[in-house]
Amino acid sequence: MHLIAHRGWSVGGDENSLAAFARASHDEAVSGVEFDVSRAAGSGALVVAHDPPLYTDNALTLDAALAFLSGTDLELFVELKEQGLASSVIEKLVSKKLADRSVVFAFAAEAQSFPWEGARPVRLGVIVMYPWNLDRIMRLYAPDVLFLGWDAHSWTRIAFRTWWSFFSLERLARRHQVPVVVGVVQRMKDLDWLAPQHLYGAVADIDFIRGDRGSGPV
Repeated sequence: MHLIAHRGWSVGGDENSLAAFARASHDEAVSGVEFDVSRAAGSGALVVAHDPPLYTDNALTLDAALAFLSGTDLELFVELKEQGLASSVIEKLVSKKLADRSVVFAFAAEAQSFPWEGARPVRLGVIVMYPWNLDRIMRLYAPDVLFLGWDAHSWTRIAFRTWWSFFSLERLARRHQVPVVVGVVQRMKDLDWLAPQHLYGAVADIDFIRGDRGSGPV
């Protein structure tokens, strides 16, 4: 199971930054990074940020991020935070020769604007919030990668583990013949629970995981 660093490394002051990407690139346990792309207010430039920044000068541009990441071996999981960004982001990934190790994904509302028809120069994914929506999403889009998980509320994490302890994440992946990525993991016991289920990957806050286990390696 691939370990994918959430927002480059972990949620916090250095999230979605070159410093975060650098940490991930030097960590043998981490095989990929997840990061967010939105448009800067005013200029409309593509920036690496979970929320649209007020000023482009204060944000990492997507061009700068991809220039750095092209010099690493990391797999890229690019979450689009708004509709209408997919074509521009995919074009940049292709031009930087990063398409073959990239996944562009979003929540269902944003993913509606993805280029699902025809050839896909990069893998496309959808975040499915509720298990009962899985079949509909698969029929609508046939995503290349399926993203599942829980949010910051503790009850959603408990509900996810309860549901997928009764049903099987491994059987889900086999049934739909699609790689499954789960996140966001912040506890070592959740990572341990996911590890034997033959998933493609887990998006994790690395600092949280390391702190939960102590000083030992992931």
